[in-house]
Amino acid sequence: MNIFSKLKDYNSELEEILDRKYFSSSIKNLLLSMIYKIENSYNDYATIKRVVRTKQEFLTELVETINKFCDNVKTVEPDSKGSDILEKNKVLSLTNEKERSILAYPTENSLLYAISDIAPKYFYIKNEVIFKKVIQDMLVEGYNTNNLEILVNFNGWSWDTKSKSNGKYINNLIYQNFLFLLGENFLKEWRTTSSNKIDYFSEIENRINTIDKDNKFLLYVCKILYAKVTPKEKEQIDLKIKEKCKELSKMKDKDKFLESMRNKKIKLTKVLQKIDLSLSDEKVLAKEFKKRNNKLDDDKKIGSIKIFLNMLSREREKILEEFKEASDLSLPVNYLKHKAHLERYEAIYRNKEPIEKDIIEMEKCFLKLMEKKTVSATTNNEIVDMIYILRYLKNINMSKEYQVKDIPILNKNIDKILKIAITRACKSGIIKIVSMDINTNYEIIKFAIDSTIIELNEIKIYLECDKDELNVKVYDKEIYEKEEKQKFSGNKKDIEIKQKKMTKLFN
Repeated sequence: MNIFSKLKDYNSELEEILDRKYFSSSIKNLLLSMIYKIENSYNDYATIKRVVRTKQEFLTELVETINKFCDNVKTVEPDSKGSDILEKNKVLSLTNEKERSILAYPTENSLLYAISDIAPKYFYIKNEVIFKKVIQDMLVEGYNTNNLEILVNFNGWSWDTKSKSNGKYINNLIYQNFLFLLGENFLKEWRTTSSNKIDYFSEIENRINTIDKDNKFLLYVCKILYAKVTPKEKEQIDLKIKEKCKELSKMKDKDKFLESMRNKKIKLTKVLQKIDLSLSDEKVLAKEFKKRNNKLDDDKKIGSIKIFLNMLSREREKILEEFKEASDLSLPVNYLKHKAHLERYEAIYRNKEPIEKDIIEMEKCFLKLMEKKTVSATTNNEIVDMIYILRYLKNINMSKEYQVKDIPILNKNIDKILKIAITRACKSGIIKIVSMDINTNYEIIKFAIDSTIIELNEIKIYLECDKDELNVKVYDKEIYEKEEKQKFSGNKKDIEIKQKKMTKLFN
């Protein structure tokens, strides 16, 4: 069997779809060029990032989106009359899901962003979560930017860590944190599942608590999103938060709160018994129907016994839910959990810290979780993945001006985790031990890894010891990449690899 027989020809498939679409020839060419560039860049992207969909999954979804959800695609040149709306909204493209239409600048990047944006995305969150909309908006924007990275940061032969993407830095940062904590499969399932039966947001909290029960990552996520909302959104959110704060105030007196829950259950039980009696006895039902209608204005009266019967059934379901909630909150574990949720809302509402500080605190919490994941890595593949991921995390843009590694405390925290991963990789024989001195060994390997070389196992190093300095040169196969002089106060005999000779770093 031909080894290529199972590979799909996405260009041919897209051409067939485009033949059925009323797109201009220039747009068809742009879309075909987009697919070609993604195919060329995807392997490098997957190698660098590790936590990604397969190329087949990505391209299949992209082509299907074009087929099912893109009927009208128009492009406008920058600074032209038609580009006013894009410039006003400061976006690469605009989409209309109902009309299945796209307006974009005439670039592959703009079209990829638009196609990602127009694809259906659910990200179901329960209505009780006050920040439901802003969290969903962040996830949608993060997903779109995450897709765009393939074209923006990769060109088929190199990785550009300085790219500015589409400027949605904070949403992308939070999305990347979710991605590396939860995995691509979790986010894909959350994005594509239309059912509201699974509470994914609670699942995130449970997973984080499993790693570190005292971690405040989600608290800082909500603080940051709250700081970014519009004044109108803030006004609506504040009304809900104030209600939560009132509820928290009641919960602080535990005995009084538990007594109120007991009283609530007694009251609900009486109402439930009354409804059940009406549902089981036609005479009682008729009497209650007449009683209810006598209290209502003529234009609001219940039309029939049948309608009233349905109303009572819905009321019964609602009361059962309230009864269950009161019962659950009476249990110590649920009481403490709910109280902690309310305290989070209060902390967000009372927060006076600048958003920049909260972003750094969020990343510190995220890196604590990543450290625990690194320590718990068991296989060689998991250790290698963590080394790639930590290198990637350093290069995420936090703003137009700086990346994660430009924040000293965050760079220091990542280096701490990287040292754990590199030490384990050396002990496992994944990476050659360069020096028997642990610190020297780490500094040399860290310098070699901190590069834009795609395949880490292609790295070669060249060492030359000169008095109290080590000259370290790094190569991508045989191609010179960079060099630096490192202070060296150890014993030359501790150096484990031959000097003045290129040595492959990874075994």
